[in-house]
Amino acid sequence: MPGRSGTRSVRMLVLSLMASMLVVSFNQTVLNTALPTIVAELGGLDRIGWIVAAFVLTATLAMPLTGAVSDVLDRKRLLIGASALFTLGTLGGAVAGSLDLLIAARLVQGVGGGAVMVLTQTIMAAAVPSRERAKYAGAFGSVWAVATTGGVLIGGWLTDGPGWRWVFGGTIPLAVAATLLSLRAIPASAPTSARATPDVPGMLLLCVATTALVAATSPSLAPGGVWGAAGTGIAAVLGLVLVERRAAQPVLPAVLFRSRTFVLATLAGTLSSGVSSFVVLSYLPSFLQMVFGLTAFQAGLLLLPMIVSTVLASTLTGFAVTRTGRYVLIPASGACAVGTGLLLLGLVGPHGGPHVLALSAALLGAGVGTNVLLLTLLAQNAIPAASIGVGTAANNFFRQAGATLGISLIGLAFAARIQDALDASIRAHGTTIPSGVSLTAVSPGELASLSAPVRAAVSDAYAQALPPLFLAIAPLAFAAAVMILCLERRPLADGR
Repeated sequence: MPGRSGTRSVRMLVLSLMASMLVVSFNQTVLNTALPTIVAELGGLDRIGWIVAAFVLTATLAMPLTGAVSDVLDRKRLLIGASALFTLGTLGGAVAGSLDLLIAARLVQGVGGGAVMVLTQTIMAAAVPSRERAKYAGAFGSVWAVATTGGVLIGGWLTDGPGWRWVFGGTIPLAVAATLLSLRAIPASAPTSARATPDVPGMLLLCVATTALVAATSPSLAPGGVWGAAGTGIAAVLGLVLVERRAAQPVLPAVLFRSRTFVLATLAGTLSSGVSSFVVLSYLPSFLQMVFGLTAFQAGLLLLPMIVSTVLASTLTGFAVTRTGRYVLIPASGACAVGTGLLLLGLVGPHGGPHVLALSAALLGAGVGTNVLLLTLLAQNAIPAASIGVGTAANNFFRQAGATLGISLIGLAFAARIQDALDASIRAHGTTIPSGVSLTAVSPGELASLSAPVRAAVSDAYAQALPPLFLAIAPLAFAAAVMILCLERRPLADGR
C-alpha cells in the first residue's frame, strides 16, 4: 500500500489529469447550442457539422500518433506541448472572422485536444494499477460527463449573453491553469519501450484514410468527389494493413487486434458512448431551439438531467468495479439504456414536449456513464504494459473516428432531409418565405421575429427531419451490449 505522501502525490496527479481532460472535453460540445447562431452570422449551413466534426477529426488523427511516441518520449513534455497547441487553436477560434477560419481553428484545437486525451489516460494507466484505477475511472467519467454535457449548457448561456466568441475566450484561462497544474504534479516519465524508427508511412496512411472517409460524407462534395474520396480512403486502409505488418514500431500494432477483449471493448465503446452520445449532443440542442422556440441557454438547461445521470452512473460504476472486480453486466446494461434512450428520442420527438426529451436524454446519459471510460480500462487491461500508450491511443482513435463519421453522416442525412421537409412544410402551412430570409440558415433569434405560420413551418420541418435519425443509430447501441456480453472474463490487474 502506498504511504501518505505517495497517496497525496497520486491524488495530485489524478487532479491535474482531470483538469486537462475537463478543458478538452468541454470544447467538444460547448459550441453545439451556438451552431444556429454561428451559421446565421458566418453563413455555411452545408458545413455546420464541420464546426463539430473538425475538432473530432483532427483529435482522432492525433490520438494514434501521440500513442506511438508516448511510449518512447517523456509524456509530461508531450502533454505540455499538446496543451499549448490546444490553447493556440482556442485563441484562433475566438478571433475567427469567417466560418473557414473557425473550422481551421477547430482543426488546430483538435490536434492538441486529441493528444491531451490520450496522454491523460496513458499517464494514469502507467501510474495506477487497473483495479484501483477503476475507482478513478468513475471520477474521470464524471469529469467527461460534466464537461461534454455541461459544455452545451454553458455554451448556450454564453451565446445568449456576451456572444459565442466567449466560448473560446473563456476557455483560455482554464487551459493555462490546467497546464500549470500539470507542470507541478506530473513527474517526468522514462521510455517504456525501445526506441525505433517512427512508423511514418503508417501515420500518413492513417491520416489519409480517416480524412478521406470523413470527407466522403461531406454534403458539399459532388457525387464524383464522394466516390473519389471513398475510393482513396479504402485504398489507404488496404495500404495501411500492408505497411503495419512490416513496420518496426507500427502505429496500430497487430498485438492489439489479437486480443478479443481489446477489439470488443473498443468497438462496443465506439458504438455506445462514441457515436450515440456525440450525435445526440450535437443535434438535440438545435432541435430543442428550432422546434420548441427555446433559447440556447434553455436548451442547454434541459440537458442537466443527462449530466446528473451520467455523473452518477459513472461514479457508482467505478466504485462497484473496484469493489467487486466484475465489469460485464453493468456496461452491457448501460449500452441497452443508450439504445432505449435513442428509441425514445426518435419515437417521442416533439410530441412529448421538451421535458420528455430531457428525460430520454437522461436515460441515454446513464448508459453512457456506465461504459465511457470503463471500456477503455478493460481494453488497457488486455494489452501488454509496454504497449499501453499505443493501445490507449488506438482505443480512443476508433471511438473518436466512429464519432466523427457518425456526426458527419447524420449531418449529411439531416442536410438532405431538412430542405425537403422545409419545402413541404411551407406548402402545407400555406405561407411563403420572406424576401431575403434563408430558413436553412436562420438563427433561433431571427426565427422568433418571423410570422407565426413561418415559425410553425420551420418547427414542423425540424420535427420531421431529425427524430428518424436517432432511430437509425439505436441498433448500434444494442449491438454494443451484445459485444460486451461476449467479453473474455479476466481479473483486473492489481500491479499495473
